[in-house]
Formats: sequence, C-alpha cells, structure tokens
Amino acid sequence: MSPAWQALRDRAELQDCLTRYAQGIDQRSWPLYDSAFHAGAQVEVPGYMDTGLGFVAFREMLAGTFDELRLSGQHLLGNMHAKIHGDRARAVTEFLATTLEEAGGSASREVTPGLYIDDFRRQDGEWRIVRHVIVRKAADNAALPLVSPIADAVRATLRTDWLAGAASHSGHS
Repeated sequence: MSPAWQALRDRAELQDCLTRYAQGIDQRSWPLYDSAFHAGAQVEVPGYMDTGLGFVAFREMLAGTFDELRLSGQHLLGNMHAKIHGDRARAVTEFLATTLEEAGGSASREVTPGLYIDDFRRQDGEWRIVRHVIVRKAADNAALPLVSPIADAVRATLRTDWLAGAASHSGHS
C-alpha cells in the first residue's frame, strides 16, 4: 500500500476508534467502549477530576453514578487533526456531547463542547487509545419537561446493538 493510502487508512481507523468510544458511552455499550482502549489506558478530565483514572474505572464511574439519572447521550465528533508516526499517533478532535438526565418527572439537558486529545498505539494491526484527555470548553444546562412517550422510547433503545445483523440486509454492506 502506498504511503498516501496508508495515511488515509490510519486516519479512518483513528476516527473509527474514537467513534467506538463515543457510541459505547452514548448507547451504554460497554464492550464497544472497552474496544477503543488498550489495557492500562488512562482518562483525564482537567478541571473536573483531580487525577486521571484507568479507562475501566472511568467506565465504572459513568455506569454507576451517572446512570442513576441519565436518560440518553449523544456525541457529535467534529474536526480531527492527527499526527501519525509509525504505530503511534496523537489526535485532537472537537466534540459536542449532549446528555439528558431525568429526576422527579422533569429533565435537564447538558450540552458540552470540547476537545478530545488522544494518544493512540497500533498493536496487532489495530489502533486503540492509550491516553484520553477530555477538555471541556463550556457546559450549557437547561431544564426541560419530560415527555413520557419520548423518554420511554429512549429507554427502550439503550444498549441496542444497531449493527447486529447488518450484513444480512439486502443491498447494503
């Protein structure tokens, strides 16, 4: 493969890795989240957590504390600027994360823009994160009425593997 094609492939694989992280969190698909990280990878959130956590401890924090009130989440991953050096890479990716939480019949929505700074390592032909830094640029919170049919629909679809059986659909691959 030519160096130019390899560079494009590497960038696509880095984006795919970060998408596994984001969708794993949004859908509470913890195996998908885990697949984005190397064993021993660290997660840091400057200004929010005093020290970094292993990615498993970060997942446990999200699945525990935050899931008590969390109804849904959605990441939009934006511009990625990556520097690739052999089997190591660093990427800075803009994100916009929206979280909907419920409590006592009402809801709150938080919209957080920021940057993900990720150090990746390719091992056995697969890119995974070794260090994930979340830089929150702001947080916009709003109280909302909780509309039951929508809340029920969101609850019914969490933890759904939307790609299961995708290859069996005719005309699409």
